[in-house]
Amino acid sequence: MILRRWTLGQQLTILTVLFLGFSGLALGLVVQVFESLEGTVIARNQRELASANTRLIQLFWESQLNRTQIPDERLNKSLEDLSTEALVNFPRVEGGFYLLQRDRLLGYAFPTHGGPVPKTDIPPAERDAIVQLTRQATSQGLPQELILRPKLDILVLRADPLPLWGAVWTMKRMPRPENGQPKILSGLILLGILIIGVWTFAIAAQLQRGVQRLQLSLKAMEANPLEQIPPLPAEMGLLGTAINTMQSRRQDLEQRLRRVERLASLGQLVAGVAHEVRNPLASMRLNLQYTERQLQKQEITHLPIASLLEQVERLESLVQRLLYFDHNQQEIPTPTSLEAIAQESMALLRLQADERGIALIYHPPTQPFPEILLRRRELGQVLVNLILNAIQASPEAGQVTVGVGRDEGYLVAWVEDRGQGLSAAEKEQIFVPFYSTKPEGTGLGLAISHEIMTRHAGYIDVQSQPGCTRFSIYLPWDEDIRCNGQNSDR
Repeated sequence: MILRRWTLGQQLTILTVLFLGFSGLALGLVVQVFESLEGTVIARNQRELASANTRLIQLFWESQLNRTQIPDERLNKSLEDLSTEALVNFPRVEGGFYLLQRDRLLGYAFPTHGGPVPKTDIPPAERDAIVQLTRQATSQGLPQELILRPKLDILVLRADPLPLWGAVWTMKRMPRPENGQPKILSGLILLGILIIGVWTFAIAAQLQRGVQRLQLSLKAMEANPLEQIPPLPAEMGLLGTAINTMQSRRQDLEQRLRRVERLASLGQLVAGVAHEVRNPLASMRLNLQYTERQLQKQEITHLPIASLLEQVERLESLVQRLLYFDHNQQEIPTPTSLEAIAQESMALLRLQADERGIALIYHPPTQPFPEILLRRRELGQVLVNLILNAIQASPEAGQVTVGVGRDEGYLVAWVEDRGQGLSAAEKEQIFVPFYSTKPEGTGLGLAISHEIMTRHAGYIDVQSQPGCTRFSIYLPWDEDIRCNGQNSDR
């Protein structure tokens, strides 16, 4: 349907233009109908005849024929010339003079007759009416008007007195108002109004169907958050797409919030355990070192004291890493840029990537990165962990890409590998402490990275599919405040 190709805004604009156009046509029709009314036409013709009579009287007095005595034939010819001169500018108006002394109509002319032969004879059907009308004007000394209505047309007559001489008269025929143009215009207007009405109904129906489908989809979305609003036409489709996007973002935020709450609880537990374990480990390490020295004095070397010390140091290193979950152990922020941290992290791992045959590629930003207050060591640890995981997940002769950029109020650093990807279950668990997809892993790298990003009011996003996995860290940043020199992170 052609209406589906246009947006509702475009359809309403077209309807407005059509409405204004047909309103103008309707106004023109009203004016035309008013002007075509019989009374209006007669009044206009009466004014025209009054002007023609005034012109006849003016030329008559200027000619001074009233002061001369000439034969009727010469007088009639002179009056014909006056009538022709006076009526030549009045279309379809015929007229002449009435002579009281002779009780005759003289000087008849119809200069705009338009026929091949000039018309010089007074119409016989109206002759008596003309004589009667001019006699009344002469006797009463006042203008007289008469309207005749034969079968085919309407006649308007007027006579004006010529004091002491007679009268002048004019007559005009006009067709009865049966013009078909107003009917055609009326039909077009009615057709346009019908089109506008049908179109308006179609838009209203389209809106109603769209709203109903939106309501049903929203109810289904309340029952099942995974439901999506189906494609809808015009602006309804844009609204449905926006709602789907908001729903997806809400689900992502809710999932992220649940993850943060779960990790916060686990982090507190882990930090508490680490604090409790740290002191006994320190005591064990001191006692083992003392025992080792005593045994060395007695030249007893077959006991595995060195191995025990190595395990204690391993446990101490693990405890130290667990203490990242303790908010009291935070690093003091210093001015630096996320780009510099990303480059330093790549430099630390480039040799390891080369040893595994992995190409470590840097994707620079399109704009210079700002310096803001960041915990450089902690963020460096996050990026080192992400890059190391990408290197370990990459196939031989693969590549790992590291880049930085900006995205809607965030500074972003991302690490991408071409490994086999993560399953949906793995994506749900990778930030949980002690969960690892590697046999030799401790499961603390991503958990600690998540905790560090939470301290920075940021988050980690994971996009994974077979052959491509991208970890992105997002740090909030207000560009407008920084550009005004009022960055709160400074």
